[in-house]
Amino acid sequence: MSQEQLLLLAGLLLLALAVFVAFRLIGRAKAAPPPVEVAEQAPPPAAAPPLAPAADTPSPFLPAPEGEADDLSRIKGIGPKLSARLKELGVFHYRQIAGWTPEQMALVDSELGQFQGRPERDQWQSQARLLASGDVKAYERAHGKLGPDKPGPGDATGGGA
Repeated sequence: MSQEQLLLLAGLLLLALAVFVAFRLIGRAKAAPPPVEVAEQAPPPAAAPPLAPAADTPSPFLPAPEGEADDLSRIKGIGPKLSARLKELGVFHYRQIAGWTPEQMALVDSELGQFQGRPERDQWQSQARLLASGDVKAYERAHGKLGPDKPGPGDATGGGA
């Protein structure tokens, strides 16, 4: 092959490569969704501040447990950190949680820091009512099994209400 033929062949290869790249770019441009113009939106409304308890609302907190404290970690959504925080606040018993008014729930929730929203989301009051009553079957129907490490209130190893 002469030098002219080699140059012609190299030119044809470059041309073919350029056509291939161009078609690939065109195909991607067609497949890509059209750019969406985002209209300036107003910022979302700020969350309402928690309800401040009325002056006549009784405190949901106790200075100390009345008898033996319940194992609050049996309530789904309360792990070791939340259990410790609740004890610091003065929450020791299922019956306390079960009896919270909306104002008391808001007060407790405002004290939970990064765990705010958990009492309502994890249905602490419903769980606490059933655990306080000792009705493990009803608890497990509503909230799932307690598990082997979480015995019921009537068990020899369980904490009572």
